[in-house]
Amino acid sequence: MMFRVLSPLHIGNGNQLTPIDIYPGQDRVYVLDLDKLIGNIQNLGINLEEILHLLKNPPGDSYIWKGYIDELNLTPKDYALYTLRIYGTPGKESMQIREFIKLNGSPYILGSSVKGALRTAVLYRVLRECGNAGTAMNLVSRFDGKLAREIGFNSHVVEFYVEKLSKERVDGKRADDLLEAIVFGMEPDRRSGVRYEPKRDPFRALIVRDSEPVGKKHLAVYRVEVVPVNLPIWVEALEPGTTGNIEVRINREILRLNSGHFNGLLWECLKNYGKPWEVFEDFLWKAVEEFYGEVIKTELTELSRFGKYGANVRSFYSSLKNYDGHLIRLGWGSGWLAMTVGILLREKGKWEDVGKKLGLGRNPRSKKLSNYFPKTRRLANGLPMGWVVLQ
Repeated sequence: MMFRVLSPLHIGNGNQLTPIDIYPGQDRVYVLDLDKLIGNIQNLGINLEEILHLLKNPPGDSYIWKGYIDELNLTPKDYALYTLRIYGTPGKESMQIREFIKLNGSPYILGSSVKGALRTAVLYRVLRECGNAGTAMNLVSRFDGKLAREIGFNSHVVEFYVEKLSKERVDGKRADDLLEAIVFGMEPDRRSGVRYEPKRDPFRALIVRDSEPVGKKHLAVYRVEVVPVNLPIWVEALEPGTTGNIEVRINREILRLNSGHFNGLLWECLKNYGKPWEVFEDFLWKAVEEFYGEVIKTELTELSRFGKYGANVRSFYSSLKNYDGHLIRLGWGSGWLAMTVGILLREKGKWEDVGKKLGLGRNPRSKKLSNYFPKTRRLANGLPMGWVVLQ
């Protein structure tokens, strides 16, 4: 499939460019080849001890090499590993730039990021259409009668999930583990009753490879505004208009040959539409359309949260209808709603309970929970981040 980036997309590699690594120009950033630069500075008569002292004792948070390059009338481009356009004002004294993931120096889109975005959409659709407690109870009863009875006390598996969270100590990062097991595939577990088992998950049949590398010319630095706290963050991101190819396909034979092995709500839900291996692809793309359509709708109903960028956000989302294909949202800054089933929890009036249990939206100083979560929005060049269309 072809992908097209519609708004700035950042998928990080965990590293940051610091003031030691860069020279900030007026409209671009130069990522420096330090070996080449230091060697040339020495050839021009600057003592190595002076350079090392500067590196060990940098003057505040200022750009260390800017003084040398400007004073010696050097051309930053001559010492750049690569150059990045910058959107938004750079830091006056310093900035740290979160790096984009790269292969041999070229950025690419992780297949796991795309697969995760598709998986979230399917989770949402399965819970919405097939999340009745009776079906879930019957599936779980094969492994744990006690857990099955707990589910049966509710009308919907989401209600059971919220009740379970309210009674037990749960790590926020693992809060959805039990829900994932019930939806995608499970095995017995002594502690929790059931646990997620990848071998019983129909998503085994969805193959998503890393994209082909794209040229660094599509990469830029964006000053990301965190609204409303006015806290800038700089990231490397693929620019809107970037295109490339990524393999996304479904192996029907895996689904057909393992039809007796899959045991979650997803498999039961697929049976409602026909033979699961024949309907899986259509089910997947309709789930994507439904879920990300709800994400857009939610964003548009909360335009006031975007502050002065509200008009930009409205215009951007209005433009998405011009693209044929499958809209998804991924990467850093794409928002909590696009990464979870928070929309479904809101629809069922369960968000407040889950938010309190997991401490989401808690003010680090006052320890009070916000009435709204997520409270902040991240915007790059005035746009909501991470929107991509698969065609």
